[in-house]
Amino acid sequence: MRIRTLFLLVAILIFVPGFLAAVMAVQQVRQGERQAAINALRETVRASALLVDGEVQRAVGALTALARSDHLRNANLRAFYDEALASNQPPNVWTLLLDETGAQIINTDVPFGTPPPPSRAADKVAEVLAANRPLVSDLLVGPVSGRLITTLYVPTREWNGKRYVVAQAIAVDHWKATALQVKNGSEATIAVIDRAGRFISRNLNPEGTLGKQARPELVQAAAAAREGLIRHDTLEGTESYDAFTHSELTGWTIAVAMPVSAIEKSATRAVMWLSASGFLAFAMALTAAVLLGRTVLRVIEVSSSAARQVGEGEVPAIPATSLKEVNALYGSLAEAGHRLAAEKQSRLAAEQERERLLERETALRESAQKENAAKDQFLALLGHELRNPLAAISGATAVLAHERATPEARQKFLGIIQRQNRHLSHIVNDLLDVSRLISGKIVLDPHLMNLTDCVSSCVEALRVTDKASQHRLVMQGDPVWVLGDPVRLEQIVNNLVFNSLKCSAPGTEVQVSVHVSAHDAGDRALITVRDQGIGIPAELMPRIFEPFVQGPPPPGRMSSGLGIGLALVRQLVTLHHGEVWAESAGPGLGATFTVSLPLAAQPLPQDAGASAAGASPKRVLLVEDDPDAMAATSELLRMMGHQVVPARHRHEVLAAVAEGRFDVAVMDIGLPGHDGYSIAAELRRNAATATLPLIALTGFGQDSDRVRAREAGFNEHLTKPVDPGRLGHAIACLTVRPESAEGSR
Repeated sequence: MRIRTLFLLVAILIFVPGFLAAVMAVQQVRQGERQAAINALRETVRASALLVDGEVQRAVGALTALARSDHLRNANLRAFYDEALASNQPPNVWTLLLDETGAQIINTDVPFGTPPPPSRAADKVAEVLAANRPLVSDLLVGPVSGRLITTLYVPTREWNGKRYVVAQAIAVDHWKATALQVKNGSEATIAVIDRAGRFISRNLNPEGTLGKQARPELVQAAAAAREGLIRHDTLEGTESYDAFTHSELTGWTIAVAMPVSAIEKSATRAVMWLSASGFLAFAMALTAAVLLGRTVLRVIEVSSSAARQVGEGEVPAIPATSLKEVNALYGSLAEAGHRLAAEKQSRLAAEQERERLLERETALRESAQKENAAKDQFLALLGHELRNPLAAISGATAVLAHERATPEARQKFLGIIQRQNRHLSHIVNDLLDVSRLISGKIVLDPHLMNLTDCVSSCVEALRVTDKASQHRLVMQGDPVWVLGDPVRLEQIVNNLVFNSLKCSAPGTEVQVSVHVSAHDAGDRALITVRDQGIGIPAELMPRIFEPFVQGPPPPGRMSSGLGIGLALVRQLVTLHHGEVWAESAGPGLGATFTVSLPLAAQPLPQDAGASAAGASPKRVLLVEDDPDAMAATSELLRMMGHQVVPARHRHEVLAAVAEGRFDVAVMDIGLPGHDGYSIAAELRRNAATATLPLIALTGFGQDSDRVRAREAGFNEHLTKPVDPGRLGHAIACLTVRPESAEGSR
């Protein structure tokens, strides 16, 4: 028997049983197609219900946000009208504000201030306020628009002794655009029916059906079950399958009807296609048997010829085919003729790979050695920078503890301790800031501010420091307004000026200026720090703002600093959407550092009323478990003129606030038992202390600690050791009297 004949018999034996089984399954296919069409109808109605619920949920979200609006709490109805107008979807969705009697206060479908119509929603408003949850109405006629609408009501909190209901009127045209979506050419009829059985929306004959009653059999079936399917005549007299379900949020009925003829037509068409496919498959099987037999014969002939060539020591030339297995066979035959060349090529490739890996390992080892050397240099420099202030503090402490120390000596060495303590704080803060910047955890607190005032205050504060005592600091500037974080901008200026002082010889001048750029269309604020110091070598210029990079120290001086100040400057300027660059003519010719920041609009002038509000003595609750910190902070607050009541833990705090009223509380976080976060939260829950200003004075200074303090109820977060002026300023700002603040407007 020939191979071609064998393939033909195999094709017949495989096809005939399958074709008979397909004929027997025709009726099952008809039933399956009919059921599939009905299931698709059910899925369509469920999807339409989800669209309705989605629209209602979106509207509830928008109204909930409006119900919490600060404009509503402050009774600023004009601003609330503008905010509500932004949530509309004109022309079919608009927003209302109703009072407790149901009267309209605001209707965004008409201009603000339009006299409201007589109240017609008193019952709904009373029901919403009593239930304190959203409510969706059935179909009704809008008293202002005269259109068929549905209304969603959301209650608000009690603002100034009043409660309101924020509502959104949704015209029936909106539901047609969102919930009545059908595929192109579909014969489906989609309808939304309210709880009273009236059509809210219908894609077929909407003008004649909106507001009218649906078919009684559909209304009865929907009332008896959550979802289902009935077969009945529609309003147009078309016999249809009608699937229905209910909206979870509104209680409305969503129904999708499909003509029976369309359902049956789909099943009949499927059977016809199945029959045609069977006959086509049989014809294709016969053709495949013939072609496959021809292909197999060709493969056998080529393989036999190639085997003979390999046996004779030749490399066979074999054509490629479209069959993967045949190509694998041909490849095996050809591989026998190329084995020696392949083995040689493999050895060469392996040798090249070993050389590449050796070069890479050498480069990595050299890089690791450089990084290890940089690490050792940084640790040595850090140890040097830390030991110097610690040594000064240790020596000054020993002098203060000596019984023969004179008052003048005590004053002198106390100043040394304070100065070195600030230096240590600066080193630690720089290291922490570098860590935060690398991990992306620094968050700015921007304010509209006069940049010149900020830079001037920094320069004036630096004039009295030891580093600036042998230099001339010159400040020039015009009023320039930016949106920035005052603390971080002060850090930028301090680092730039300290860098210039460190690199300049005694008696030289350091110039600081603030002005508006003249070459950027007047849209940038520039801070320029110019010195007459050692300059910057050209090879160092590209890396001057990288962490731990330092140039050579000035002649006669040792290297100081950690090499992170300028890196912090660049990162902080970038966070302000600005740029920083350095310029120098070369070694010994000084350097100029320029910071460019976006300009902000200058604020309108205000009355200078309560500039010193809150500066009067206050009654302060100080919560601290460390005796030394308690004693030092208490004495500092008393020197500011405040009355201090100490507390060491939660029980003493609660006892103190129960006995008397306080203007402000300064609280440590790391307390025994209950920490400062839990105590602050408890004070916020107590009606008597809910508005008491709280200041966190703690050693936890990460940005996450500040966020946690805000969430616990603290108004301000200060990190130990705190600057006395900043602590006093925080107390003054948080204890401004309302009448003073009102008078300053």
